[in-house]
Amino acid sequence: MVTTTTANPRSIPTAQVWIEIVLCGLLAALLFWKGLLPAWNRLNTDFPNYYLVARLLREGYSLDRVYDWIWLQRIKDHWGLHQSLVGFPGLTPFSALPVVPLTFFSALTAKRIWIVLNLAMLAASAELLHRSTALRRRFVWIICLLAIVPLRTSFLFGQMHISVLILMVAAYFFYVRGRNLACGTCVAMAAALKVYPILFFGYLLVKRRWRAALATACSIVLVVIVAEVLMGKEILQTYAFQQLPRSLQGELMDPYNVGFASGASLFHRLFLFEPQLNPSPRINAPSLYAILYPLWQMAMTAPLLFLLQPSAPHRDAGGEQVEWAAFLLALLALSPIPVTYHFVVLILPVTLLLNSLLRGRATNLAALAIFLYVSISLVGAVHIPMLPSARFWLVSALYLLSLGWLWHLRSSNAAHPSWRDLTIAAALGACGFVLSVTGYRHHFAHRNAQMSSLLPLHSSSYLATNPIRTAHDILFIAMMPEGYQVLNQKDEAVAPPTTGAAAVDQLSFTVAPDNSLLVEIADASGSRIVRTNGARVLADDAESPALSPDGQTLAYIREAKGRGLLRASVLSSANHDMQLTDETYDVRQAGFLGSGRLLFAAKHEGHTGLYTVSPGHQPGSFFSATDDIAAFAVSPDDRLIAFTELVHNRWQLAVLDTQSNRVTTLTSNDCNAYRPSWSSANEILYASDCGRGIGLTALAWAELPR
Repeated sequence: MVTTTTANPRSIPTAQVWIEIVLCGLLAALLFWKGLLPAWNRLNTDFPNYYLVARLLREGYSLDRVYDWIWLQRIKDHWGLHQSLVGFPGLTPFSALPVVPLTFFSALTAKRIWIVLNLAMLAASAELLHRSTALRRRFVWIICLLAIVPLRTSFLFGQMHISVLILMVAAYFFYVRGRNLACGTCVAMAAALKVYPILFFGYLLVKRRWRAALATACSIVLVVIVAEVLMGKEILQTYAFQQLPRSLQGELMDPYNVGFASGASLFHRLFLFEPQLNPSPRINAPSLYAILYPLWQMAMTAPLLFLLQPSAPHRDAGGEQVEWAAFLLALLALSPIPVTYHFVVLILPVTLLLNSLLRGRATNLAALAIFLYVSISLVGAVHIPMLPSARFWLVSALYLLSLGWLWHLRSSNAAHPSWRDLTIAAALGACGFVLSVTGYRHHFAHRNAQMSSLLPLHSSSYLATNPIRTAHDILFIAMMPEGYQVLNQKDEAVAPPTTGAAAVDQLSFTVAPDNSLLVEIADASGSRIVRTNGARVLADDAESPALSPDGQTLAYIREAKGRGLLRASVLSSANHDMQLTDETYDVRQAGFLGSGRLLFAAKHEGHTGLYTVSPGHQPGSFFSATDDIAAFAVSPDDRLIAFTELVHNRWQLAVLDTQSNRVTTLTSNDCNAYRPSWSSANEILYASDCGRGIGLTALAWAELPR
């Protein structure tokens, strides 16, 4: 049991009391004005992402495509959420679970409830920190409210990081009181929301808190089991094997954006060329990145591991307090993609560090810690020519300050690591370094070829996909700040909205023989397919159009609870519309073969393959690979089928020769290929996220081997 004391209120000068009260009031008013008030009236970003997935779960939708940017955007449009863009990249499936009870309300009402809950969690965090330290309650509140920008953005965006804060504060509260089971459970729940707290499992092992470590492991297993029952194993597998590895590599959004305040973005900026996002690195040397980035990670963690004491004596409670602070600061400094609202969690380590510094009468270091903390909170995502990623350096400085103070506390303690412990730690560190370097070398093995395959585009889009070559141009779907549009290579919209609506998304399209476009537009009234040269609606409640070679038959997909049904309509007959598949086939894409048969990709009996169907007949298997197939394109001569196949949890481009039944794999990268189409008889266009954020693709080309 660790007890804490608070200063005697009578010993505090009246002027200081009033200064603290006024400062608390001003900071609270600032949070209300800049954070709570605008958050109360708008959805903004992030919260709709959680809300969408939580509502999909509650309403019984299939969840295996929640990481598909366009599919989730379509759901958002159909539900009428007032948000230009949505996506769920890198977020854990578990992070949607706390929002499920709120989905019985409208999105804005749900966000308002979430704001109230977050205020309660912030207040609970402050109270627990007060009870876990010797700091006055007002002082703890000042520390909390000095996280000005992180708190504002967390409330504004409806993020999960205040939930992580209260869970980690509770974990520390239980840790110092010896309540190991509760401590481990809180760590596991925080890790389910945002992955990095799971590394505290290693800290608990080092500290020989076996029951706390066991509680963490068991709680994680229980969370996974509950999530699998509620959400299905597909979404968990997609996250664990596709999303999480790319997140840890820093390739989640824009990997080169130094505004993310991470070592990963800084090293990407320095050493990795990407023609659109980073055309001028300092040195284009992926091999240097593969060595220097893991070396930097080891340099950051080694001093902390050296200073950790497996079982600190009771008198070293202050040292353990700083250990927690330093460990959490290390995780934030090493995080590959931290953004502003992540630093809400800084409230915990800064409070613990200040408590130790003030108790040790290190007032100058305490003032420096406060200065760094406020600077981290206020600095914007700006690029300083000689100091890129200023917030990253400030966080690193605060981490080094905590290490220095921990060294000071431990310097007079005779309990230093033994040579045996140091040897084991060095061996484990060397193994980790070798594995990390090997992993990055594998990740970058084909990078130069990947970059040379990207098409030069003038587009300023976040994402480019579904490329189709016409007689004079390449058209594609682009994610723009205001939504999705069909663009050409000159960044021009070629399919302006035809319904008079101010904002509709154009989520798929095909080109007709007369060079007009058949475009799927989506809004609150649903998806429908229109022809751009006459503003005629060809099909309601329809998406992903495909047109027969003679231009007379339209095939499309109609979704029910996230599962696609294939339908076809004869355009010359208003009443000739038929359903071609039943609910056992979850259709993802359709196209025509030269014979007039429909070829479609569908998930059937737990596996995604290619099938064919004709009106009046049952679907039959066309080609079923060992791995899942996502998208396809039929060559002009009808002989070759280009398709994307999930190989070792990455979507790779391959070609099937229908005459010999031979499959040729065209890519083998540690990234993904999507949406192929034929540019010529021996060239394929596709979308690639190589060197970019996962799913945020650019256009690329591949040539068939001769």
